[in-house]
Amino acid sequence: MKKLIFLLAIAFTFSNAMAQMTWMTAYKVDPVKMKDAKSAIGKKTKKYNSNADGELIYTYEIVAGDRANYLVRSGFAQSMSQFDSYGTQGLDYWMENVAPLMNNVGGTEYFSHSTDASFDDAEPGANKIWKVLHYNVKRNSGPDFWKFRTRVAKAAEKVGNLSLHVWAGSLGGPSGHVMVGYGNPDMSGIDNESETWPKVIEAYNELFEDSFQADQEAFNNSLEMWGNFSEVWRWLPELSSPPVSIN
Repeated sequence: MKKLIFLLAIAFTFSNAMAQMTWMTAYKVDPVKMKDAKSAIGKKTKKYNSNADGELIYTYEIVAGDRANYLVRSGFAQSMSQFDSYGTQGLDYWMENVAPLMNNVGGTEYFSHSTDASFDDAEPGANKIWKVLHYNVKRNSGPDFWKFRTRVAKAAEKVGNLSLHVWAGSLGGPSGHVMVGYGNPDMSGIDNESETWPKVIEAYNELFEDSFQADQEAFNNSLEMWGNFSEVWRWLPELSSPPVSIN
């Protein structure tokens, strides 16, 4: 874990507290096989991943973006070593019964949860729709990126009734990859952003001496010109482990 944090510090130059780890794998599914694929994932998850104290794996369907209709599987643990401690029976079942129905796209990428840049006061499992922003941070611009992200989290906490999670890519993906997810119970949350986020901006300026505009400009300048995009993900609880809190 110390080695992993050291690698992250080199890549992003930040010192946020890191908590949970996740791996993410995207799958392209032939529309003809989608029903069978979802059924097979559901059976596998119920058989091997239905214990909240066991191996936790969640399934999402991308509903907007270049990867629309892809499925994403995300495994959740407290550390990298915990992933290694899980048994192979579930993987064997997956390879035999699920893998033939879809194609792994882009391999597997590992992320660390950035606690300082995240805030969530919703009950676990309450949010089914996630607006996911993918950022590509310049190698030497981590301080500006993370200053803004951690301040947004503080402002979100002041406003309340918001779900914001930030995941920093660590292994297996492009250098500088950070994912920011905004959760909502349904699509109406995206409709209501024009009402919600001005409150966050107001709280940001109250907390940090009217610095939102300057900080946002520095944040924008911290990003590479390529590799930044957005998606909408729908959580599929029937194909997932029980929901848990992320600290």
